[in-house]
Amino acid sequence: MKTMEKVIKDAVAANKYKSGLKEVLQSAKSSKLVIVSKSLDAKDRTRLDEQAKSSGVAIYEFDGNSVQLGKLCNKPFRITAIAIKSATAAEIEAVMAEKGK
Repeated sequence: MKTMEKVIKDAVAANKYKSGLKEVLQSAKSSKLVIVSKSLDAKDRTRLDEQAKSSGVAIYEFDGNSVQLGKLCNKPFRITAIAIKSATAAEIEAVMAEKGK
C-alpha cells in the first residue's frame, strides 16, 4: 500500500498522470500503470481492462472508493481511475507485488 501511495504522490507532484476514465482510456498506451477505484462501474471497468490489455499496461485495483483515491491525489473531487506515466519498472513491480498480499 505504501509503495502505491508514493507512486501516486510522485506522479501527481511531477504532473505525470491522467485522472478520470476518459483521459485514462486515451492515455493508456503511454502509461505505465493504471489504478482504478472500487467505484468504477463494471461496463467502464471492462473497457479499461481491454484498453490496458491491448496496450500492455498493468491495472491495480485500489482498495478504496473514488473519494479516497481523489484525496490520495490531493484533489477535492472523486477520481475513479488514474494513469501513471512516471513510475519506474521497479516501483510498478513493488505495487503489483503488494496487491498479491
